[in-house]
Amino acid sequence: MTDPLTRSMPLHGAAAQHWLKERGGEADADPAFTLVGHETSADGVLLRRLWHTAGTIRFQPTADTESSSRVLLLPLEGAFTVACGQERATVRRGSVAALSAASAGTISTSAPSSRLVLVVRPAGAAGCTAGLSVSCSPAVPVLLAAANALLDAGLPVDDGVRTALQGLAAAVLAG
Repeated sequence: MTDPLTRSMPLHGAAAQHWLKERGGEADADPAFTLVGHETSADGVLLRRLWHTAGTIRFQPTADTESSSRVLLLPLEGAFTVACGQERATVRRGSVAALSAASAGTISTSAPSSRLVLVVRPAGAAGCTAGLSVSCSPAVPVLLAAANALLDAGLPVDDGVRTALQGLAAAVLAG
């Protein structure tokens, strides 16, 4: 189990690039690019809350990515466009984008935005579809509330929290 890593101060330019690079991401080389990130993780679960200025972030799967895991992208503020292979979609508040954790892609915003990123193997068979999907679910607000509470409290992900996040991810993906 790892302790939460919280960045309460904004990172600018090269510092923001470095933070993203350590996590398999890369942003445009803009010295004005600003990022604030909060995260917590444990075996099989990664939860991040990101706020950043307009720009494009490219991401690659990391070496320890489980092929059965899904990435859920949930907007908190603003909208973003996500591209994965030939698929592309705009994601707004109240919806969720889901893709394989083994996929590379890009997230683009034309204005400052924030989102939750949950990388998890959903409970049961949920989330087994290939490619990029965007959907709405009545479980989205529940997942957002739980994830924000976890990050705000600075709590680590233990077995019970991991199971809860897996179940909420499955509920969101089931629609």
